[in-house]
Amino acid sequence: MSTADEEEPYEEEEETRPLNAEEVTLIATEFLKRLGNKRGLKPIKASLQEERYVVDVGLRKKKTATVEIDATNEEIMQYEIKAVAKESSPSFPLTRKNILLICGIVVVSVFASSLLGVQSFIGSIF
Repeated sequence: MSTADEEEPYEEEEETRPLNAEEVTLIATEFLKRLGNKRGLKPIKASLQEERYVVDVGLRKKKTATVEIDATNEEIMQYEIKAVAKESSPSFPLTRKNILLICGIVVVSVFASSLLGVQSFIGSIF
């Protein structure tokens, strides 16, 4: 009686556990790094839609990447890199720095005109 014939061969079973948002985000950022986006990767959102994870990642130069990853086999199904729509801002924003710059230009121009002997209407107002 041999025991070798009765033993069944040991087979390793792969344990398939579902991916979580952190793992999927890591897969997406590593993929984007391989594409040449080395710095400035900022994960924005990871969500599960049916059998696919959709990961949004912010890139440098005001772009975002959307990467779709299959939830069962970790395969990247598709990706898209697009520029973020620029918010409309005034051409000359009135910030504190700009207001001080304008005041400085006025003071310098009044001082220069007084040195040159040119009368200005500002002196007649005061």
